[in-house]
Parts: sequence; structure tokens; C-alpha cells
Amino acid sequence: MILQAAYFSIKCLVMPARLILPHSFYQAITAHARSAYPDEVCGLLRGRRGRVSDLLPARNTAPNPQRDYQVDADSLLQALRWEDEGDELVAIYHSHPASPAYPSAVDAANAFYPDSVYLILSLQRPDAPELRGFQLRPEAVFRDEAAEAFLQDIPFEQARPGLWGFYLAPDAIWPARDPRPLAAGIAFYLVFDENSGRQPPPVRLISVLPVALSIQL
Repeated sequence: MILQAAYFSIKCLVMPARLILPHSFYQAITAHARSAYPDEVCGLLRGRRGRVSDLLPARNTAPNPQRDYQVDADSLLQALRWEDEGDELVAIYHSHPASPAYPSAVDAANAFYPDSVYLILSLQRPDAPELRGFQLRPEAVFRDEAAEAFLQDIPFEQARPGLWGFYLAPDAIWPARDPRPLAAGIAFYLVFDENSGRQPPPVRLISVLPVALSIQL
């Protein structure tokens, strides 16, 4: 099969992570999201071994903050200093002002920290904000014939100008001729950038793994 060789690059999946978040930080994230509505907000969470100890609200420098987020460079530099001090960037948070607390294709395409938890605070119901956590893990990149096979078989949708994505839920039927690239029960995105400069453009596979989120008083 065309894609068979590419499957050997897929990493073994770990069990879903756990994040322990003090209630005061949950309140701070919620207040931050509400303060900038209808724009998305973002920030970084410091800690060790999945336990959050500090929060850094960041500036959203995305060109269109009502649809996307981008953490400012100064905040990312601060996260590097945390590592020098023995801590970790345990989580990155952002808000969805009008959509569910679930990663979008854009979120998946822009997830460059696979060891961090991605927290999403949804204000879709303003009176009942919802916070959920995920690991967005890059599992493989398909090129050349493998990428072409996906482009022929998969009903990609344009998520943003130039960025195309396809989402497969854990229990959904795989629509392509070649085998499902991840085991059943694991949700994932396939994404590609039509402006990548390569033809066919490489197709990236990002798994979506829910995180056990514990908000503690």
C-alpha cells in the first residue's frame, strides 16, 4: 500500500496526561477570556510534573485575534527562563469566544509544544465557561505519493486561507482506501498548507488526546 512505509514514523501514543490546576488560576483564565471578548486570549502556565504553580497572561499577536491566537515572543522567552529555573511550560491556554472547548484544525496546525497541555476555555455559553485540556501531538508527516493519496481521498476543508484540515473523531469511519493512520479510538487531524512551496504539500498528522484536568481549591 502507498502509505504503509510512512506508518513506521508514527510514534507510540502515551496514556492521557493529567493536569492539576488551582482554582484561582481557573478563575484568572476565565477573567482573562472575558476581558478581551470577542477576541481570543492566550497565556502560559508554569509548573512541574503536571501541577501548575504560576500563570503568565500573554499578548495575542495573531493578525486576526477573533479567530486565532499567537503567544507574543516575550512571553515565550519567559517560558525558557522557567526551564533554566527547573520548572516547565506545563500548559498553554487560549480561549474560544464562540465555539466549543475543543481544538480546531488551526489549533492543531499551530501546536508546536507536544509535551505541554493545551487548555481551551470556551465562552460559547457565557454564563457557564468550560475549560478542557488536550495534548496535540505531531505523529507523522506524509510526503510525495503518501501526501497525494490523502489529497485524493480525504474531504479536506479550508480552515483558514491556505490552511486545509480534516478531522476524524475516535469512532468515525475512515474514508480513504489505505488503512487508518492511527488506531481506532484516537481522534486526529490531517492538515496541510497549500502555500508550503512543495507539490503535493506535505500532510501532517496530529493526534488529539484528552487530558485529565483536575481543578483544585
